Amino acid sequence: MADSYAAVVRYNGGSNAGHTVVVGGTKHTFHLLPSGALKGKELLIGAGVAVDPVVLSEELSSLPRQGGGKLLVDTRCSLVSPFDKEFDGILEESRGESSIGTTRRGIGPSYAMRALRLSPRICDLLRGFDFAPLVSFYKKFGIEPGPLASWVEESKGLLGTLAGDVSGRLQELQDGGERMLFESSQGTLLDFLHGSYPYVTSTHTLATYAAVGLGVPSELTGEAMGVTKCYTTRVGGGPFPSEIKDPTADVIRSVGREYGATTGRPRRVGWLDLVALRYATRINGVKQIALTKLDVLAQATENKVCTAYNIQGSEISDFHRSLPHLAEATPVWEEPFTLVGANFDGTLPRAGARLIEYIEEELKVKVVLVSYGEERSKTLEL
Repeated sequence: MADSYAAVVRYNGGSNAGHTVVVGGTKHTFHLLPSGALKGKELLIGAGVAVDPVVLSEELSSLPRQGGGKLLVDTRCSLVSPFDKEFDGILEESRGESSIGTTRRGIGPSYAMRALRLSPRICDLLRGFDFAPLVSFYKKFGIEPGPLASWVEESKGLLGTLAGDVSGRLQELQDGGERMLFESSQGTLLDFLHGSYPYVTSTHTLATYAAVGLGVPSELTGEAMGVTKCYTTRVGGGPFPSEIKDPTADVIRSVGREYGATTGRPRRVGWLDLVALRYATRINGVKQIALTKLDVLAQATENKVCTAYNIQGSEISDFHRSLPHLAEATPVWEEPFTLVGANFDGTLPRAGARLIEYIEEELKVKVVLVSYGEERSKTLEL
């Protein structure tokens, strides 16, 4: 998609997210850089992103020479410090059996310290930040500064050449008639307010947060495209009504390579969940959909769809009503289509067309992109 845009922009999350791009058999994983980096486009990281200078440096050094355009990181971004990473692990251990499944990348503590006005932004670091209050806070939990001075100097060296006003740059691009592609980091149900709390990330993941995370008027961000697999996955703990509890999950996980791009953990796998998908489509204002991994369903032995939840004897298809009861919800299944054995040879088989027609009818949203493999070339524009 990046071919059609002058710039690709990240507006939320941190290095706990991971997007994988496969080109010519080579896998590239991005945690902070927008995943359009390989196209040589202008890259922007907005103020809503929690920036880990160590991860950013690693990603920049791993970019192929022919890839990666000019990078601008907003000076208002929160920083992920070495303290935050250690504290993340302590918090997760303290939850015991109720652990959330955090990546332990320090993202939650970074956002929390920002809310407590203890954490430095990039601009604070560059002009000389007093770490004493933050150090004092973390010492209460037995977390010592460690090699803080070297981290500060290395972070300054990296960010001093990259930091600037992303909000202003976006306005310049808009005024120049350029198109921009805004990239979210994680799925709707991980949203801090509107997801399956407490099994969520520490920031907002909705498309509507783009304007806030970047500091631009909402009309600048344009239309929202929803990206969904033709089945459902989840990393970490939390309720998962459509989860598959039989060997079919292992088949889908293996064929679809469902392992976290950040942690390598095996993802939990479930059938397509229309209850959650309708909710995600509605609250994001999705106008079009990119449907991925159709080839994976072709390798399964059956294809199901969750159309509603059974909760305390009642059939409920409204996700908001289901929220307090997700842990006890059982799926209501339908089998309206099958891709089992379908052949993808650069064209969309009839079985795939039936799946798309079904999803469009259920969600009242047009499917405009379909992928049937890891390679970016295995994508059909409808």
